[in-house]
Amino acid sequence: AVVSTQSGHYGRGDEKVCKVTRYYKLTKLKVAKPIAERKKWRKFGDCATDVPGINPANSMVGDAVFLTLATKKEQQDNKDDDVAEKMAKLKASGQGMVVCRICKGPHWTKQCPYKDTLGVALDVQQGNEEANSVKPPTRAPGAYVPPSIRKGEPADSQTRQRDENPTIRVSNLAEETCEKDLQDLFKPFGPVSRIYLAKDKNTGISKGFAYITYNRRESAESALQTLHRFRYGHLILQVEWAKPSGS
Repeated sequence: AVVSTQSGHYGRGDEKVCKVTRYYKLTKLKVAKPIAERKKWRKFGDCATDVPGINPANSMVGDAVFLTLATKKEQQDNKDDDVAEKMAKLKASGQGMVVCRICKGPHWTKQCPYKDTLGVALDVQQGNEEANSVKPPTRAPGAYVPPSIRKGEPADSQTRQRDENPTIRVSNLAEETCEKDLQDLFKPFGPVSRIYLAKDKNTGISKGFAYITYNRRESAESALQTLHRFRYGHLILQVEWAKPSGS
């Protein structure tokens, strides 16, 4: 190693002048070839006129940082140690033991060895108990009661009644199709009780399919047989029986 000394006088105006001496220890180290090649690059900006090497006026060498990566097994071991330490502190505090909700053992529930078997059964049991514990809301005298349950009918009776009505589904409709067009197309076969045309929420353009509900099944059958593969505009319609809700 070579030790070099640099001395100089620093001061400004009437300020006190002092002498500063710096010592540099030069050590030769073997580095990788790409690192050595980078030292030959031409400097730019404020350092364009500097000589090769580090200029202390505008450069600073930081301390070496060594990164140690932990394996997954080491992380798991550290996690287990933390859990064991927490349990030991809890025992020493005298506040009670940790009890698993699944097997009632002296460990945390998330570390129970039976959570994949007994835990699923426990969740199902709790779900059934919550479902059975739900009671229908009590209504005050004179409160509004929906028509579907006024005479003791279940809440889904209206949906079931709609599913039993003769409904057909027509697809391959043009984007400019509207409810009036469907009314003119399907009304000649019989009284229509409901027409639902699927539209985009933002643009209001037809999605290409609709549901037609008739009062009589004979009317729906006649419309299905006549308009299936019927040319409507520049498209060929596809007509079929609508599937029940939830299927």
